[in-house]
Amino acid sequence: MTTPAKTRRREPTITSEYADELREVVRGLAADAAEEDPAGEAPGPALWERLAELGMTRLDIPEAAGGSGGTFDDLLALTHALARHAVTTPVTESATADWCLASGASRLTGTVTLALLPTDITEPGADGTITAQLPAVPWASGAHTLLLVPAAEAAGAHEAGPWTVDLEGPGVTRRPSAPALCGTPYEAVDLTAAPVTALPPGAPSPARIRARLALLRSAALLGAAEGAYELTAAHVSQREQFGAPLLKIPAVAAHLATMRVHLLQAEAALTHARDTYRADTSTATPVRLTAAAATARITAATTATEVARSAHQLHGALGITAEYPLHRYTRRLWAWRDTPVPQQAETAALGRLAVAAGEATLWDVLTAPAPN
Repeated sequence: MTTPAKTRRREPTITSEYADELREVVRGLAADAAEEDPAGEAPGPALWERLAELGMTRLDIPEAAGGSGGTFDDLLALTHALARHAVTTPVTESATADWCLASGASRLTGTVTLALLPTDITEPGADGTITAQLPAVPWASGAHTLLLVPAAEAAGAHEAGPWTVDLEGPGVTRRPSAPALCGTPYEAVDLTAAPVTALPPGAPSPARIRARLALLRSAALLGAAEGAYELTAAHVSQREQFGAPLLKIPAVAAHLATMRVHLLQAEAALTHARDTYRADTSTATPVRLTAAAATARITAATTATEVARSAHQLHGALGITAEYPLHRYTRRLWAWRDTPVPQQAETAALGRLAVAAGEATLWDVLTAPAPN
């Protein structure tokens, strides 16, 4: 088995009050998970159960509501750390769904996952039901409740939702679906006049939910990209050709530098979106928040594509072997860049938002700093 070379790790890009402690816990849990699943083919339930026992699956949720306290920055740091160790968990979907329920409901119970509705469905029918086909709902097999969020393309001036549906209730049919490249389990969920329940007043708006999802997915993409970059930097620094490290070849050094630039771009976009997200809602308008979150997600997805491509080019045949860990990162990069919304669809939606907002608003969004 080929062991990757070691290199100096980049400084953490996402910080919070408890980020160092969270990273240390994740490092230990990831090492245990790697022993159980050396190939990194599928997420193990034991790891998620351990995270839940430690209270790490409900960060940024008040303890009175069944959460663990902490901040959104803590959740971002956890998501980033898990991805940096090439670990797949339902933290993005589950933590977001739990946060929504805790914001407008009573104490949390059970397991919840989340899905975006098709763009042609903006609200339930007059009878309070929804009929829709959801071909790939992540982590549905272990959930009891599904949170339904309108898609960005369906957004209007006054969005309805979100709603919950009982996955064991009437009008719900579940079928196995092919897992993603990163091993995320999916189920196809067909809703046929399925009764849904609107969240009570005080629950987050669909736009804020989508922004939160975008930020968490961006953090995961950044973490996995950093992991792939570190492996590549170590490889070209220690692997020799013609009596010198590969890094001494100008073309190789240029590839590595380009990967680093993409990482910095993704980090900057995520930092701006995070600052916009956590600003007072009266300052961070829906257009500004949506634009910042979408930009972070698109930039992270672009980084995923470029980093994965360069990493495999610089590793050569070694990078595609099952024994070498590069595929654990690149498979996640390829899968996550189009989840829950494909990168191309996200880019098109951002373009439509810019056109609808008008020239003055677009200029303000592009030039004004993130609100405090």
